[in-house]
Amino acid sequence: MSTPTSPPSTPAGMHAVVYGGSIAGLIAAGVLSRRFERVTLVERDRFEDGPQARKGVPQAQHAHSLLTRGLDILGDVFPGISEDLKAAGGLIVDMTEHHAWCMGGVWLPRGRIGLDMTCQSRPLLEWVIRRRLQALPNVRVVDGREVTGFLTSPDKARVTGIRLQAPGGGPEETLEAHLVADASGRGSRAPQWLEALGYPRVEETHIHVDVRYATRLYHRPRNFEPGWEILSLSPRLPEQPRVGTIQRIEGDRWLVMLGGWLGDGPSTTDDADFLEFARGLPQPHLYEALRNAEPYGPIHHYRFSHNQRRHYERMPRFPEGLTVVGDAFCSFNPIYGQGMTTGALQAQALDECLRQGLDGVAQRYRRQVGQLLSTPWTMATSGDLRFPQVEGKRPPGYALTNWYGDRFQQLATHDLEALRTFMRVMHMVESPAALGSPRMLLKVLTTRSPPSSQAHAPVPMAIPRNQAA
Repeated sequence: MSTPTSPPSTPAGMHAVVYGGSIAGLIAAGVLSRRFERVTLVERDRFEDGPQARKGVPQAQHAHSLLTRGLDILGDVFPGISEDLKAAGGLIVDMTEHHAWCMGGVWLPRGRIGLDMTCQSRPLLEWVIRRRLQALPNVRVVDGREVTGFLTSPDKARVTGIRLQAPGGGPEETLEAHLVADASGRGSRAPQWLEALGYPRVEETHIHVDVRYATRLYHRPRNFEPGWEILSLSPRLPEQPRVGTIQRIEGDRWLVMLGGWLGDGPSTTDDADFLEFARGLPQPHLYEALRNAEPYGPIHHYRFSHNQRRHYERMPRFPEGLTVVGDAFCSFNPIYGQGMTTGALQAQALDECLRQGLDGVAQRYRRQVGQLLSTPWTMATSGDLRFPQVEGKRPPGYALTNWYGDRFQQLATHDLEALRTFMRVMHMVESPAALGSPRMLLKVLTTRSPPSSQAHAPVPMAIPRNQAA
């Protein structure tokens, strides 16, 4: 494991508290360890000494990847963590060289593009980050405690700490801090606690999508070399509501996810139903890879009802000493894979705000994150809003934007510059404005004959039964 980072020589404050051991919470605690003399991470679950799923993370059994921007931020907070992740069995793969991706019915070209992403289980990623955090000399981890409310100044203008106790009850403790970060997820109780303190209720935007998916681990078959580490079949929205992926993870296993919008996902734990759903995808590659592969464990289901954005940036009053990070601020349709990277971006924003000192950091941070979230929120919800059944305000020019996006994706199937630009935007390395640069706009408008949708398709490779295990 890499060498721990030293405590800050000029701290912004004495003590910071992060509650919630999510990926966003762990990264935020790492950031705060560089700005405060002491940091305490509080988590309701008990942490196991190893990559174990937790009760408080119901989506832990499903696919999770850090996009390039998120991986870069993680490496800045915990230098050398990519090597730690690989040493623990995770993979760092190139987005197009190791990824066979059929997007909207068209296969993208393959080849190294210089954008890395992670392939591992969620418990492994969380454990590797947590080990690095626990190794920091000024960080203390308190697990098996839930937060029950805020401590405040007499005038309630500042949050000065938290109240906590064992889950289910018991003696209440208090923990004072100069800064509190809520990383407790989309079920965060901060809106209710702030309202009880006399603050207005935070405005929320919900876009209901009823995404359902099921995930299962498989043994990666012997002598099966399809030329990819990830296989993704993304639908053409709104005509095709189903999606499927195979991702290689630690232990030489496949993590397989099948799902869909508007309730169209696998609904049982039956092997035959799972395979039948895979067979119903628009391309045969995933089904052919699975039909003779050996399952490693049970089928896990997950339901995501709606995108949720809390507009803390719009609140006319907000206490100092409090920040909100990760899904507690905004949570997206997980099929787009933006959540962990957006949480890392929020932690980075908190670091930037603290460079100006502790005074006023809560106000600077919530306004900066409000702006930061606009791009990933639009990227995620614009796909969901393509379904007529999904209720939500379509922005001006929505139809034109979708037309242009579809044309750009067609261009990316045979133009490497367009492919690189598209992937850099998707990985949050570049702004979406790059898609509409004069050069890209000219290419999109003058390209008339897209190649065959199968031009870059891998050859479907069925696994012989005697090679499945």
